[in-house]
Amino acid sequence: MTHLDGSVSVHRHTAAPLTGRLDHRFQRLARRRGALGAPQVALWAGGLDYTFGDQSTPFHAASIGKLFTGVVVLQLVQSGSLRLDERIDRLLPASLLRGLFTAGRDAPAIGELLQHFSGAADYFEGRRRTSVRAAAMAEPQREWTPSDLLAFARDNLHPVGVPGETFHYSDTGFVLLGLAVEHLTGQSYHDAVTSRIIHPLGLDRTFLPRLTSPRAGRSDLAPCFSGRDDLSRTPALSCGWAGGGIASTPGDLIRFSRALHEGALLNDDHVAVMRRVRGKVRAGIHYGAAMMELRYDGFSPLLRGLPRPVGHLGSLGTSLFYDPRNKAHLAMNFHSRGELPRLIRTSIAVTHELNRRLRA
Repeated sequence: MTHLDGSVSVHRHTAAPLTGRLDHRFQRLARRRGALGAPQVALWAGGLDYTFGDQSTPFHAASIGKLFTGVVVLQLVQSGSLRLDERIDRLLPASLLRGLFTAGRDAPAIGELLQHFSGAADYFEGRRRTSVRAAAMAEPQREWTPSDLLAFARDNLHPVGVPGETFHYSDTGFVLLGLAVEHLTGQSYHDAVTSRIIHPLGLDRTFLPRLTSPRAGRSDLAPCFSGRDDLSRTPALSCGWAGGGIASTPGDLIRFSRALHEGALLNDDHVAVMRRVRGKVRAGIHYGAAMMELRYDGFSPLLRGLPRPVGHLGSLGTSLFYDPRNKAHLAMNFHSRGELPRLIRTSIAVTHELNRRLRA
């Protein structure tokens, strides 16, 4: 079927009524989105292999990249090279950590960084108007290094709690995890992700812009808007790094999600570490270790009883989730920070459709 943007959905071994309803929903959504056009969507659920919108253009996945970082860290734990209770100051120099954590207390452990219990401020969202996000919007041609990101947090923000006691979503902690990966592997962060995940899984259209290139296809990114500004061709996206520096396509993200939840990247015990909820971002969005869990009844009590997908949202309107009940993997790019509410509503609608299929 040809869509509004000229792309084609591919259906293999699918139930026609379900794919027809999904087509209708996404076509209507594309019309309502005006200039943003069709979202990029891929859904895999057993015999159902469904796509909508552009499948070949990679997009900035934003915080979906935390899943990749979490996998690499837990691979190191699984191999015995690292412990979840190992403190970050045993791996990184004191000069790098200075000012990031509550003075007079132990530095956070690796597990606390993965779970956002480090007590470090979040450089990306910051406080009031002091944030890397605001700075990147004001100066989109600036390239951000890990040292720049930590320096911003150190110089402009204050720790928000004692390590281990307070949940506070923090990209700062994931920069430290990326640096820990470099220390332990002797590789750059981007080479570690590439050699441990991207190449072994054959994710040929997945890469880290400005650091690596895709093995196949194009390297220019799909539009990604923050407000009215399209950041897809700017160095501003470098501010994500280990907290969100991956670019990928819907199909590659589905392949990654399947590998993660089918045991190709981590054993069951370490996947369970990622999925074990400890914190809450906001009502409806809970957090494990580098992994979110959506609890739809937190958005509305009318949604009680729906499955609880696990994966991650990205701040620029992206998502990758696995629904254990329906054994479904769903990757979406809505191209804009302002589209996140619509993306979540669409996730709920797709879950309803999958439940309907399961009952049929």
